[in-house]
Amino acid sequence: MGEERLREIGGELRRLRRAAGLSGVGLAARAGVPQPTVSRVETGRRVSDPEVVVRLFGALGLGSAEVERLSALAREAYAGAVGRRVDAGVSFRPGAGVELARAAGVLRVFSAAVMPRPLWTREYAVAAGLGSADEAAAWSSLLDGGGRRVVVVLTEGVLRTWPGSGECMVGQFGRLVEVADRDGVRVGIVPGHGGARAPLHGFVVHDQAAVTVETFTRELTLSDAGEVREYLEIFDGFERTAVFGDEARALIKQAGRDLRNALGSIH
Repeated sequence: MGEERLREIGGELRRLRRAAGLSGVGLAARAGVPQPTVSRVETGRRVSDPEVVVRLFGALGLGSAEVERLSALAREAYAGAVGRRVDAGVSFRPGAGVELARAAGVLRVFSAAVMPRPLWTREYAVAAGLGSADEAAAWSSLLDGGGRRVVVVLTEGVLRTWPGSGECMVGQFGRLVEVADRDGVRVGIVPGHGGARAPLHGFVVHDQAAVTVETFTRELTLSDAGEVREYLEIFDGFERTAVFGDEARALIKQAGRDLRNALGSIH
């Protein structure tokens, strides 16, 4: 019921926007939101917060009573759709990533700058300030059997981004080589800065169901089918440019040697 109401509200927003002589870009500018947000609302897809929809109606120049009526409908629709949020396109629920990973048969993990969570050692997690030792252990357990297949692709820059003093990387490199030798796990390295496109951020694709992306402030879960397909294509592009097996191990070991030399020169 809630999803049907979202489509109705989207249609009403489109009708009112056109009646006001506004383009999607124009309404977005008035409301102070990105233009794709207008398109998402008008096609009945969820956005992060119903107050975004309220802001769009408020930017149309309608009477206060009409804005209040439409705002109430939007809030009601979002409340009614909350139980189906996993299918809505975007979720900000903390911890959703590891839950999805536990349920997935295939995990595709890409990282552009930092070691991805399933590969963390406890020392790396603490040194990087990215999570607790317990959180590192929870993610690490995803690689311990369970029948899932895991493909990890890293840029070479990940091997040369050393948190803290860099001393945690000694054990981290050891874990990376050990994990690469496990059945059901493939670890690839994109040499230099090559790739199908600029590696803007890391992500995890869970089967063909969802993508998790971490920002500085929260974890996003994307489940819109079109977005998941696009991330799968992006991952395939990076995977094609990565090296695996002995070539990947050689890059990891070279990064380890460079780290030892750097630490030796400091001490």
